[in-house]
Amino acid sequence: MNEEFLQYIWANSLFRDASCVTTGGERVRVLRVGDLNRDAGPDFSNARIEKDGVILVGTVEVHLAGSDWFRHGHHEDAAYDNVILSVVGKADAEAYTSRGRRVDTIVLCYDERLRDEYLYMQGAPLTPRCHRRLREIDEGKLELLLAGYAVERLERKCDDVYRLLESTRNDWEATLLGMITRYWSGNVNAEAFSLLARDLPLAKIARLGDSPFRVEALLLGRAGLLKEAGEGDEYVVALQEEYAYLASKLNLQEMPASCWRFMRVRPVAFPTVRVALLAALFCRSSFLFSSLLEASTAGEAARLLDVSASPYWDTHYRPGYPAGRQVKRVGEMIRQVLVVNALVPFLFVYGKERGEERYRDKALRWLEELPPESNRIMKDWKQHGITPRSAFQTQAILQVHGEYCLARRCLHCKFGHEIFKIMG
Repeated sequence: MNEEFLQYIWANSLFRDASCVTTGGERVRVLRVGDLNRDAGPDFSNARIEKDGVILVGTVEVHLAGSDWFRHGHHEDAAYDNVILSVVGKADAEAYTSRGRRVDTIVLCYDERLRDEYLYMQGAPLTPRCHRRLREIDEGKLELLLAGYAVERLERKCDDVYRLLESTRNDWEATLLGMITRYWSGNVNAEAFSLLARDLPLAKIARLGDSPFRVEALLLGRAGLLKEAGEGDEYVVALQEEYAYLASKLNLQEMPASCWRFMRVRPVAFPTVRVALLAALFCRSSFLFSSLLEASTAGEAARLLDVSASPYWDTHYRPGYPAGRQVKRVGEMIRQVLVVNALVPFLFVYGKERGEERYRDKALRWLEELPPESNRIMKDWKQHGITPRSAFQTQAILQVHGEYCLARRCLHCKFGHEIFKIMG
């Protein structure tokens, strides 16, 4: 057991009334548990208790054992002189302030099932960690919890939009291209595409849009994907020469080719193909921003990303190495991923900054329109009775999984809180 758990029991009033008798046998009535303090000083401020008909207002300190008061040096710290109650898991010592005043102490009593469930959550090898009691949450409450976490995840992604907006000096079109670049490959090579987007002269690339060849040369060259091309390919040689010119003109630095993953990646998803497809999209950038604002549905937004690579890539997966003929285009699943991760956050921020509520509403509606994502995490939740109906809800589950389940932050998770409240 840890101190955080006892703080949680106290903060949420999950203790038994019997615990409100001090070690000296005096009855204490808790009127207000106080506000949790995450900074230095006592654990809870603005607490109120009643003792012998007198109402006391001050701070509360929570420890696993009474002796921790001395071990932590509180008896010599004037910041703890205002403590009106010491709450402990085990009373093995009395508490005294720096002025010698004895602090009333109570042993926190609670339903042992709460502790057992918490310990199980912390040690569970499966996610969600609260899976044993997840089905006990009321359906209406479940909907509210998922909605809250979907918005929490969206707000986190909006931070990426704001950072890009700052780096592009409030250029909305360049920011949109930057967001799309970051999420262009889904999970595979995500870090490399994020690096590619960084310091990329997006506004200048947009002006090259009338020349697909030049855009392709710039992106492939900047990505470091032209260095190890096969020899004797005239198209590749031309790309290399064009990139050398553009790199000098725009002062570009190449990424290390080692940033890109080819192993265990299907040829159609090779980074060379994905970058060539990105170049094709950039050539449509002059109307991409306005078209996004005009799009009514998630399906319309996804179709804006439906592009095919230049004819050279019909017979190549890597520059200079011929292969069987196959037209390279952005698949439906990747387009949906891009709508969720790039277009929705961008549109949400745009609406917020412009004071246009209709864009924010539209962004949220698109998440509801898109089908639920399918992956191992969703399978785990379905197994325990939670079947998401849309991308809005799967985004919520991804937020819970990444920010709470993996970090074992069950006491900070609203799902965990709801379960403990039901049990208490």
